[in-house]
Amino acid sequence: MTSGGVPLDSPPLSFDGPAAPATAACTICGRAIDRAYYTVNGQVACNTCRNQVLNVLQARPGLRGWLTSVGLGSAAGFAGAFVWWAVRRFASLEIGLIAIGIGHFVGLGVRRGSGGRGGRAFQVLAVALTYFWITANYVPDVLQAFMTRESAVAADTDEASADASGAIGESDGRGGAAPAASGAVAVVVAVTMLFGVALAAPFLDGAGNIIGLLIIAFGLYQAWKLNAAGQVSVEGPFRLAPAVPPVPTPLPPATSGA
Repeated sequence: MTSGGVPLDSPPLSFDGPAAPATAACTICGRAIDRAYYTVNGQVACNTCRNQVLNVLQARPGLRGWLTSVGLGSAAGFAGAFVWWAVRRFASLEIGLIAIGIGHFVGLGVRRGSGGRGGRAFQVLAVALTYFWITANYVPDVLQAFMTRESAVAADTDEASADASGAIGESDGRGGAAPAASGAVAVVVAVTMLFGVALAAPFLDGAGNIIGLLIIAFGLYQAWKLNAAGQVSVEGPFRLAPAVPPVPTPLPPATSGA
């Protein structure tokens, strides 16, 4: 009985299938096989290794696997985003092809965290992390633009700011909890706006950034492709051919001298 090309039980020994060799060694652990063997994607495997492969395929990644995928994928994405920003900041170059590298390494990180299982859920995770870290390289630019705008507004409203400071000082005398809460809310709103603008940045130029959008799409495809579910075919068992004793070479007939 098979499920998705992977046997879930141990059927009787088969006399069909690949030509039976007389001797075999497991390509996974290297040990000699004495009676029967299996194949994993066409490679000879012993019963122990076959069971280990099935256990890995049937096991779920669990919370630890998901957290590891997010951690490794984010580490790769952060490194790629930092490189992209640094190249633009210090070399004045906009190299969109870095997005493909981010997609590649984020995809590898997610796949490693999942134990190589892949699958639709990990593909979605890899694509989400890739897009987040691709756009995260614009966060410093967006932050700088916000700060420049706030500085300009503050310079034009010095008197209003002084009046507001006096009002805040009076309210502090009555209680400081409300201003602290308002400050926390303002920080959350500011961070949300900051990342919101960064996430939308690739689309702000519309058709003028079509090449950039295509490069980003290819980076997302890299992350998606690297986390496709692996196809593993486990077949068997197959019996080894019995050893055939060598046929003795007949001795030449004795000759007598004349």
